[in-house]
Amino acid sequence: MFIIQEQMTKRRIPIFEYNEELKSSKHKVYKSLVDGVTEAIKTDKEEIKLCEVKNSGIFITVEKPEWKDSLDSALQYYVNKEEYEECSKIKSLIDKL
Repeated sequence: MFIIQEQMTKRRIPIFEYNEELKSSKHKVYKSLVDGVTEAIKTDKEEIKLCEVKNSGIFITVEKPEWKDSLDSALQYYVNKEEYEECSKIKSLIDKL
């Protein structure tokens, strides 16, 4: 009998400068959101760390009640970018909430 173990890779949380415009980094932020919510669902967490403010030790977090609206925004972003595989992943996450 073979046992297949799922490898847990450490999620990379994006780090931004204090005054950096996050609009230009939407892709990184939404990727962090999707990866964070995916991990949180698996580990039964109530919040995710979305990103970190560089050299401050401050994390921007998203709590579970805000996940659906945040994922809806990410879904719209990926629809506009025509990245439908990511859209499918996000839709699946929304259905799990």
